[in-house]
Amino acid sequence: MDINVTGNHLLASEAEGIYSAQKLSGSIVLTSSANAVVSKTGSEAYDVSKAAVSHLVRELAIALAPRVRVNGISPATVVKGSTMFPRERVLASLAKYKIAHGPDEPTEELRNKLARFYAQRTLTHEPIDPLDCAEAILFLASERSRCTTGHLFPVDGGLTEAFLR
Repeated sequence: MDINVTGNHLLASEAEGIYSAQKLSGSIVLTSSANAVVSKTGSEAYDVSKAAVSHLVRELAIALAPRVRVNGISPATVVKGSTMFPRERVLASLAKYKIAHGPDEPTEELRNKLARFYAQRTLTHEPIDPLDCAEAILFLASERSRCTTGHLFPVDGGLTEAFLR
């Protein structure tokens, strides 16, 4: 909660102060998660904090309008480049999901296996790459989305569990 919610709230507050002092309009894009709407066992703290970020996007959009637009992205699991997936966690996940792997395989190969497994749970069957998230952030921060605020942009490959109900 401190990092995902309080940290984002403080960041937005500081940015709004700068925008206001300089009489600038702007855009803030926060990172939520598909986990904000997908319930499961074992990640309650993370999932609840990301659900709070999703709502924070809407609250900030109202509070900072019309000068500042606030949106968010909601990616599904991003394994590539993530510090949330050290070798030990990757090995535990591979074992949990009964994904064949060898103890001597390089960490990146193991991460790729896990990413491909997660991708198979989506409609596109494509692993979510950090660049996919960056492209969505760039779009939401740009003038191309000048009439969009208070929304969450899924970057989840079509994770049906995360479809809005």
